[in-house]
Amino acid sequence: MFANFFVLSAFVLALVSQAYGHAAVSPMVGVNGTPRRNDVKRPSNANPCGAGVNVAQALNSATAVTAAADGSFTVTAIAFNGGVDGSRQMTAQVSANGRTNNFVAATVTRNGDRAPQGTGSQQITARLPANTRCTGGTAGNRCLVQFRSVAGFGNCVAVQQGAAANNRNNVRTRGLIQGGTRAARALLADLEHRGEEAVEVVKRRALQWIWA
Repeated sequence: MFANFFVLSAFVLALVSQAYGHAAVSPMVGVNGTPRRNDVKRPSNANPCGAGVNVAQALNSATAVTAAADGSFTVTAIAFNGGVDGSRQMTAQVSANGRTNNFVAATVTRNGDRAPQGTGSQQITARLPANTRCTGGTAGNRCLVQFRSVAGFGNCVAVQQGAAANNRNNVRTRGLIQGGTRAARALLADLEHRGEEAVEVVKRRALQWIWA
């Protein structure tokens, strides 16, 4: 009887030790500093960043990585177990508004080992989808990126866009407005040579659009 109890206890302890293994991605939303073994999460549809993570509170205070001009950024995958259980091979998806909804796939351009021989860290690189504009957080420039390993473990990372990316978005928007205004004014100039009543209606509508 005692022998059976000893075997059962050893089995339970083995399971408990495995429960805090696996892998994480740093910097981790909801964790200050480098993630440890017991910080590992299992993202799900109900908890995209893992159970117990209050994204609304944690996004602003989280250490963020800055995306380059092409939307690429680098993070660190940490394996706490060897083999597939501690896989550093990740998929990524991004929520541009920084909330735990509206996730779309991001591209992992440099991935980690699917089944590392032991514990340790490895840098991986991902890229935001083209034309992504991060609007989350108080500053309005943060995205929420979820990483998930092939074993189902992972967490979220805060990614921020620098001033250059925001300026490009603003320049592009101004360019579209200015281009549309020039086109409308050119149309008005052409309409000045036409006297049909219908043309006057178009002119009034175009003027309303220009000065709106």
